[in-house]
Amino acid sequence: MRSGRRGGRMLRLFGLVAVGALLAGCSPQVGPDDWTLEPIPFETALGRTDFAFGMHQLATDGSGGFWASSGRSWLHVGGDGETLAMFSADDGDPLAGIGAMAALSDTEFVATRSTRVPVLSVLDTTTMKWRDLPGEPPVSSDDFGDFAFGDVAVHEGDAILVRYQPRPPDAYLDYQVLRVDLDDGSRTLLYSAPISLGDAPDSFPGVPPVDVDADADGRIYLATPSERIVLDAEGAVLSAEPQSADHPRVSVRPDGTALWWGGEPEKSAIRGVTIGGSAEAQEAIAQREDCDDVYRTDALWLSDGEAQHPLPFLCGANAAVWTGDSWVVAIGGEGDGVLVRLTPPDARD
Repeated sequence: MRSGRRGGRMLRLFGLVAVGALLAGCSPQVGPDDWTLEPIPFETALGRTDFAFGMHQLATDGSGGFWASSGRSWLHVGGDGETLAMFSADDGDPLAGIGAMAALSDTEFVATRSTRVPVLSVLDTTTMKWRDLPGEPPVSSDDFGDFAFGDVAVHEGDAILVRYQPRPPDAYLDYQVLRVDLDDGSRTLLYSAPISLGDAPDSFPGVPPVDVDADADGRIYLATPSERIVLDAEGAVLSAEPQSADHPRVSVRPDGTALWWGGEPEKSAIRGVTIGGSAEAQEAIAQREDCDDVYRTDALWLSDGEAQHPLPFLCGANAAVWTGDSWVVAIGGEGDGVLVRLTPPDARD
């Protein structure tokens, strides 16, 4: 990867994006029970913007900031909002083929990559050097080895990895949840369940997505096209709620409070207030209050260990991650992407 050429690459990446000036003026009134939604600005070769190409992978950097990526494009924003890095990976660079990623420490993250076979790797962000973990080849007609990887999370130095296994001749896969030791690559199967190839038809010809995250106590959260599942650290089911989702997502803060994307929107007394940002970013956020008018229609829900609550904003997120004292949520696609800092009322000073 050669970041010295980032100016030209970013001109190509953001050449069709109107940078615009960020709005100034009176801030909207935020009540004590309101959630706040704040577009996150960052520096590009064309200037400062909060409205650009949609990101599809997010990971905390362990210091209150985050990494964001989509295809070959990478962005690192620090905890104070400073743009620490922005570049486009070269063709053939491992950074150009990330499937999923999660923070391991403030200088490392674990990622799935697509080569001839799926690979689980650890990236040192100070040197941008990769360390690949050993894979598992097919061992029989009933065991396809590392057929495909899904999402990945991290807990206490281990990766929590979603892996898919075909079940011929049925039109089903098994998705497995593996705990992977990131020192030696050894694996423990925690959970397995079937998933229909007909689930989440928008994902075809890819496999139906299963999203994963973990809280500080090691509980594992799974968002599938048909369920929201919580496992204990050993893989036993603690709860399972039905849903219907094309692009299921889950993001958990350390105490187990979770955001889920899936299913139809419902009326809610909860209010979200957008603060700051450009007119373009504000409009993109406002459009996602109505799940009918966006490409990804999965509604946002909150679970707090006692109940699930509909949240009337940010339908159809690409990705989300808890970092510092808020979630960062990526929405939008080419030409209308926004990174949103989503802060719940109990996390505000």
